[in-house]
Amino acid sequence: MHLYTRCMSATYPIAEARGKLGDLARRAAQHEHITLTDRGVPTAVLVSPAELEDLEDALALARLERDRALGRSEAPIPHNEARRALLEAAGRGE
Repeated sequence: MHLYTRCMSATYPIAEARGKLGDLARRAAQHEHITLTDRGVPTAVLVSPAELEDLEDALALARLERDRALGRSEAPIPHNEARRALLEAAGRGE
């Protein structure tokens, strides 16, 4: 687990970001959060793959802790198994 601290962030309209996508992706890879907007409304955020993985892990842990606090005893599905099932379903157009 990496647990990066949030360093910098920037916001770009999609039309402007289109011409800078390579640079913005490289900046996101360095843990800068890049928010893309459509008519002033935030629509997407570019983050590094490592940071996304950390966020997914934190969410899974929070859900597990919530379920335990609520007395739910179902065994959680490991992230890699859930991801594989979702990718297979997406490949079938479900």
